[in-house]
Amino acid sequence: MKMLRKTKSILIAAQDLRLAGLIEEYLSTSGYDVLCEFNLDAALERLMRTAIDLVIVDGEMPRRVFKNFVETAAKVRPGVPVIAVGLSDREEETRSLSNFVKAFVEKPFGISDISNVVNANLN
Repeated sequence: MKMLRKTKSILIAAQDLRLAGLIEEYLSTSGYDVLCEFNLDAALERLMRTAIDLVIVDGEMPRRVFKNFVETAAKVRPGVPVIAVGLSDREEETRSLSNFVKAFVEKPFGISDISNVVNANLN
């Protein structure tokens, strides 16, 4: 008999430890299974081998790194929503990545903004 997974799993891929920690703490206390990776290669590896329902990525990383990550994540796990947080002054890039990123949460944002976007993409 196959066990059904009830808790949704969220992968946070971030280079900003403080940002990731805040989001992880909130989502964990909200009942989600949260995994954090601070190395993007490790995050992609985790995405390939672990059942993940949603990815939150730090949008403040260097542009090329960010773009490569979200494009690769979409290829590795099509259908898994990717949310970018912390973007600022990158409107043109944001539009070009809208095929890969389901939601963008721009600075300044509150934890309720993250919660709303996560809930909207998981329900």
